[in-house]
Amino acid sequence: MVTLLFGGPSLLGVDPIPEEITVLPPAAQGDLLAATRRYRPDAVGLLDCEMPHRALPTWHKEILEVLDSGIPVAGAAAVGAHRAAELAPQGMEGVGSIFSRVLSGELERDDEVLGDWEAIPGGYRMLSLPLVTMRDGLDAARAQGILSEATARSLVAEVESLFWRRRTWETLLEKALRLDLPREELVALRTWLPRAPNPVREDAGALVSRLKELRSKTRERPPRPGRRREASPLFKSLDYRDRPVPSRSGQVRQWCIGDFVSFAHPEAEDLNGRALNRKLALLLADLWNLSPGEEALRNEDKRLRRRFGLKSDEALDRWREANDLDPEQYRKLLEEQALLHHLHRWIMQGRIHGKNTEAILDELRLRGDYPEWKERAGAREALLRENEELWRREYDLTDTRPLLHLIRDHLRAEGFPWHGTMFLDALPETGLEGIDLMEEFLAARVARIHRSRALGTGKED
Repeated sequence: MVTLLFGGPSLLGVDPIPEEITVLPPAAQGDLLAATRRYRPDAVGLLDCEMPHRALPTWHKEILEVLDSGIPVAGAAAVGAHRAAELAPQGMEGVGSIFSRVLSGELERDDEVLGDWEAIPGGYRMLSLPLVTMRDGLDAARAQGILSEATARSLVAEVESLFWRRRTWETLLEKALRLDLPREELVALRTWLPRAPNPVREDAGALVSRLKELRSKTRERPPRPGRRREASPLFKSLDYRDRPVPSRSGQVRQWCIGDFVSFAHPEAEDLNGRALNRKLALLLADLWNLSPGEEALRNEDKRLRRRFGLKSDEALDRWREANDLDPEQYRKLLEEQALLHHLHRWIMQGRIHGKNTEAILDELRLRGDYPEWKERAGAREALLRENEELWRREYDLTDTRPLLHLIRDHLRAEGFPWHGTMFLDALPETGLEGIDLMEEFLAARVARIHRSRALGTGKED
């Protein structure tokens, strides 16, 4: 088992981090859920989130989702302390003094723990400091006699007035010089600052210790009975769109892929239309409360493996990884495919006379392929009329030639254009019956015999 810790700037000076704790970068929206699905951790710690001017931070619902799955989540120091205070009634654990002060109401401002930073090779660099760090430093300087009561009070007021991205000791001291505060006190403060307390670092260290304790108590944690929350459609959509997936160039959000494809793929319109039609069909299945059985799922698994040539479980695992599907998401995909094929068979059962003719011809028209295939079908019909004697001879042979023999010869000669679908599985989704199938394959056979004769090969099969 692994323990996850989302941290970056809050871990500066916290050393060492135990090897059993996997440190991930500051969390953006969707990262927490993606990581828990990937690693299946025994506990999760939250310190830092991505900066609001770069990305949305971890939102509350994904923390609740992780808690409901039985994985403890603890927060401290930075955004983690605020999230822990907000979600303490729902089971998130808070660690450290900042959490306690937020929970008690002592720290009310949203920017108490907000400090700007940037990632650099090998770590992070602080560009501004959290308000709580600077205020605690000034309070400590006053308590140790570095600053007078009046000077400390003035500096606290100044630091609270600073925009959070400009909140640094240098900026504060420059302003303090213009305020005509006692210069000797400011010089003493500058000298003393390296020894100033850092509540963020202290609480981050406390969270690391707490995660070690949680890890030592590892046990099976089933979902909490009665506490599972129903995921809203909005949450599901945000979860899917914001989910980060790996690429050779780094992480990419799924919405980036979808938006890019929507206007860059050469068949974007067709892709979008087919995708929406798929969703509409699945909505119908949901309205009818349809659900596939295990046998249907096994059949879909076989169909997908055949479609992509996945001859082993290892090959399937590689395919899932390349397509960013964990086992749960792969099962969902199979369930949806099983429902769609169920609906296809259902709709064709009511089309005994029309079969799939109207649907497939309309699709050809919309793809721009109708004129070509009309001419190809017309040419074959003309060929059959010109070779009526051959057609009748082959038709009469069906009394003694099994249909399976005809099917075998057709598949050997023509192949089968349904990728992944077994031949007999395709029939119910076209609406074709045995006699229709026999006549289609006979027509193809007569056309092959005619071509062989025209080419002088002497082969009729």
